[in-house]
Amino acid sequence: MDKSIKILEKIMDICAYRQKILASNIANADTPQYKAKDINFQEELKNALETEKSTYRIIEAPTTMPNRDGNTVNIEVEMSKLAETLLMHSAASQLMSTRIRMLKDAIKGGR
Repeated sequence: MDKSIKILEKIMDICAYRQKILASNIANADTPQYKAKDINFQEELKNALETEKSTYRIIEAPTTMPNRDGNTVNIEVEMSKLAETLLMHSAASQLMSTRIRMLKDAIKGGR
Protein backbone atom coordinates (compact mmCIF):
# COMPACT_ATOMS: atom_id res chain seq x y z
CA MET A 1 0.00 0.00 0.00
CA ASP A 2 1.12 3.54 -0.70
CA LYS A 3 2.84 4.94 2.42
CA SER A 4 1.06 8.30 2.22
CA ILE A 5 -2.33 6.58 2.13
CA LYS A 6 -1.39 4.54 5.21
CA ILE A 7 -0.37 7.69 7.10
CA LEU A 8 -3.52 9.56 6.10
CA GLU A 9 -5.66 6.59 7.11
CA LYS A 10 -4.05 6.54 10.57
CA ILE A 11 -4.54 10.29 10.95
CA MET A 12 -8.24 9.98 10.13
CA ASP A 13 -8.63 7.03 12.53
CA ILE A 14 -6.98 8.92 15.38
CA CYS A 15 -9.04 12.05 14.65
CA ALA A 16 -12.28 10.03 14.71
CA TYR A 17 -11.27 8.42 18.00
CA ARG A 18 -10.30 11.78 19.51
CA GLN A 19 -13.61 13.28 18.42
CA LYS A 20 -15.47 10.59 20.40
CA ILE A 21 -13.38 11.34 23.50
CA LEU A 22 -13.99 15.09 23.21
CA ALA A 23 -17.72 14.56 22.66
CA SER A 24 -17.78 12.44 25.81
CA ASN A 25 -16.05 15.23 27.72
CA ILE A 26 -18.69 17.72 26.57
CA ALA A 27 -21.51 15.31 27.45
CA ASN A 28 -20.05 15.02 30.96
CA ALA A 29 -19.47 18.74 31.50
CA ASP A 30 -21.94 18.76 34.41
CA THR A 31 -20.92 15.42 35.94
CA PRO A 32 -19.31 15.95 39.36
CA GLN A 33 -15.72 14.69 39.64
CA TYR A 34 -15.53 13.91 35.89
CA LYS A 35 -12.00 14.36 34.57
CA ALA A 36 -11.62 15.53 30.97
CA LYS A 37 -9.81 13.05 28.75
CA ASP A 38 -7.80 13.30 25.56
CA ILE A 39 -5.09 11.52 23.58
CA ASN A 40 -1.62 12.71 22.64
CA PHE A 41 -2.15 12.95 18.88
CA GLN A 42 1.52 13.07 17.87
CA GLU A 43 2.50 10.19 20.14
CA GLU A 44 -0.43 8.04 19.04
CA LEU A 45 0.29 8.65 15.35
CA LYS A 46 3.94 7.74 15.86
CA ASN A 47 3.00 4.56 17.75
CA ALA A 48 0.33 3.60 15.22
CA LEU A 49 2.76 3.91 12.33
CA GLU A 50 5.54 2.01 14.12
CA THR A 51 3.50 -0.83 15.58
CA GLU A 52 0.42 -1.12 13.34
CA LYS A 53 -1.72 -0.88 16.48
CA SER A 54 -5.25 0.48 16.46
CA THR A 55 -5.78 1.05 20.18
CA TYR A 56 -4.97 4.41 21.68
CA ARG A 57 -3.96 5.45 25.18
CA ILE A 58 -6.43 7.84 26.78
CA ILE A 59 -4.89 10.38 29.13
CA GLU A 60 -6.35 12.84 31.59
CA ALA A 61 -6.42 16.17 29.78
CA PRO A 62 -4.20 18.85 31.29
CA THR A 63 -6.26 21.50 33.05
CA THR A 64 -5.58 24.67 34.95
CA MET A 65 -8.12 24.23 37.72
CA PRO A 66 -11.14 21.98 38.31
CA ASN A 67 -14.62 23.40 38.95
CA ARG A 68 -15.99 23.45 42.49
CA ASP A 69 -17.50 20.00 41.95
CA GLY A 70 -14.15 18.57 40.81
CA ASN A 71 -15.10 18.47 37.12
CA THR A 72 -12.23 19.48 34.81
CA VAL A 73 -14.19 19.98 31.57
CA ASN A 74 -13.93 23.45 30.05
CA ILE A 75 -16.49 23.66 27.24
CA GLU A 76 -14.58 26.35 25.33
CA VAL A 77 -11.38 24.28 25.39
CA GLU A 78 -13.22 21.13 24.31
CA MET A 79 -14.97 22.94 21.45
CA SER A 80 -11.63 24.35 20.31
CA LYS A 81 -10.10 20.86 20.36
CA LEU A 82 -13.10 19.54 18.41
CA ALA A 83 -12.66 22.22 15.74
CA GLU A 84 -8.93 21.47 15.49
CA THR A 85 -9.63 17.75 15.17
CA LEU A 86 -12.28 18.35 12.51
CA LEU A 87 -9.85 20.46 10.48
CA MET A 88 -7.15 17.78 10.70
CA HIS A 89 -9.61 15.07 9.65
CA SER A 90 -10.92 17.18 6.75
CA ALA A 91 -7.41 17.97 5.54
CA ALA A 92 -6.37 14.31 5.72
CA SER A 93 -9.56 13.29 3.89
CA GLN A 94 -8.95 15.80 1.10
CA LEU A 95 -5.33 14.69 0.76
CA MET A 96 -6.46 11.06 0.66
CA SER A 97 -8.94 11.84 -2.13
CA THR A 98 -6.26 13.67 -4.09
CA ARG A 99 -3.77 10.82 -3.66
CA ILE A 100 -6.31 8.20 -4.76
CA ARG A 101 -7.23 10.31 -7.79
CA MET A 102 -3.52 10.57 -8.69
CA LEU A 103 -3.10 6.81 -8.40
CA LYS A 104 -6.18 6.21 -10.56
CA ASP A 105 -4.81 8.60 -13.18
CA ALA A 106 -1.46 6.81 -13.13
CA ILE A 107 -3.17 3.44 -13.58
CA LYS A 108 -5.21 4.77 -16.51
CA GLY A 109 -2.04 6.12 -18.09
CA GLY A 110 -2.77 9.76 -17.42
CA ARG A 111 -5.85 9.87 -19.65
